[in-house]
Amino acid sequence: NVVRYPGGSYKESAILHKICQVTLHSLPAYLMDTMAYMMGKKPVMIRVVEKMHKAQKAIEYFATNEWAWSTDNVEKLNMELTEVDKQIFNFDMSALSWPDFIEDYIKGTRQFVFKEDLATLGEARRHAHKMFWIEACLQVLLFIAFCKLLVWLLC
Repeated sequence: NVVRYPGGSYKESAILHKICQVTLHSLPAYLMDTMAYMMGKKPVMIRVVEKMHKAQKAIEYFATNEWAWSTDNVEKLNMELTEVDKQIFNFDMSALSWPDFIEDYIKGTRQFVFKEDLATLGEARRHAHKMFWIEACLQVLLFIAFCKLLVWLLC
């Protein structure tokens, strides 16, 4: 079960990134694990967040840098292929439907990596949509509370 709407971003400032990790990941995890412990359930969120931070650190270099790749040789090779070879060795990326590819990628990850039944995809989408709006409303309420606090402190 998803507790929050999934998302994320890297910050240019390492300090800001750490502040976001603590306030948006670690503190809620400790709070949820404390509540779970008080209800006699096994606390697991801290371990999940630690694994998430470890995975995030592992991909940070690749997610925060940019590379330019030359495809000249691939394009030349594609031009030299016969029509029969083009059918057998189809690597013409211009014919790829990226929306269909991403849809299949998500379904494959869900089915083969997370071992989830594709029959629950509609339910998961509805739940994610609901979590999106809950989080959006919460952000608006927190922004209003922050503004009221600022007005109260400054006046």
